[in-house]
Amino acid sequence: MSRNLKGMRAGKAAPRAKPRSSLRLHAAIVAVMAGLAASTVAADTLAQPKDNTLEREAANYIRYREDVAAIEAMPFTNAEVTREAHRRLAAHDPEKIASGWVAYAALVASDQPEFAKSLEKEISKKPNRRKGELGGVDGLMSHAAQDPDYLRNLPGADKAVRAVLAMTVQDGARITELGEAFKTQAYAMQKTSWGKKKISPSQKRISEAATFGASRGAPPAPHFAYASNDGVLAPSLASANEEWAADWGEGAGQGKMTEKNAEVIVDRILILAARYSTDSLNPKIVKAYATNTKSERCLSMAKLTLDQCIAATRTPYEEAFCLGEHGLKDVATCTGWVAGAGAS
Repeated sequence: MSRNLKGMRAGKAAPRAKPRSSLRLHAAIVAVMAGLAASTVAADTLAQPKDNTLEREAANYIRYREDVAAIEAMPFTNAEVTREAHRRLAAHDPEKIASGWVAYAALVASDQPEFAKSLEKEISKKPNRRKGELGGVDGLMSHAAQDPDYLRNLPGADKAVRAVLAMTVQDGARITELGEAFKTQAYAMQKTSWGKKKISPSQKRISEAATFGASRGAPPAPHFAYASNDGVLAPSLASANEEWAADWGEGAGQGKMTEKNAEVIVDRILILAARYSTDSLNPKIVKAYATNTKSERCLSMAKLTLDQCIAATRTPYEEAFCLGEHGLKDVATCTGWVAGAGAS
């Protein structure tokens, strides 16, 4: 029989102090262990957006970047280089490239520390009931809804915009450079037997490109090492593969908004960036703001012109010229206009 039970039967008070202290100690140990476990969780697993629609939308533009990089790596040694390039470049949907570019630009903006700092300050503001002003994220978005220039006038927003314009110009430079290389090779290929050799009928090649595009499915969402500070999320673009990096393009061009329409697109980019950074995005908002009608129309015309050009080709060297002019250079112009890099 236990000592405690004997004491109770003898009418003596059971010694309870020791069991209570043991329980307290056990609870303290459990709490400390729980705290240690929480502290060892990687920061990037704690800072995950509730909705990754923006990343998935941006992936459509990044896939075009990936195709450009893949084509760059192919040497002009046989007719398959133009076949593969055609399949890849013609597979892209104009609407998806246009909206994907806006979504990606928003990620570039949200990755700028100065802009993130301003957002932190804005969402830390308390509501002012007397003035009827909301606080936190709701207050920030209320101001942005009432004044289209509100986000653009925040400290650090200018750096976010400059980062977007620089990315746009530099992407265009890299894509245009490859387009010029294809046009140059078109002339060089005329001196080779394989470059002048007859290839399959053009309509068959166009159908093959369409089938290739349909078979790829949606591009995967990226894996970012997200950073979070005081409720503001940053994607850390450099943590993903190199096609997601803001400096994927070449050259030192900075870009400049030369049209009023460009300001409208930039405002949409900043709204998406602010929503993304404050984790207040949803698919409807992305669909509403990740739009660029001018780019979409331009890209649709580029795709139509590419198909018409390919329809007239009979040899690889002719294909190379069409791809360089309409599959690459036209696309660079269609996205580059926002940063003053190209005409309408």
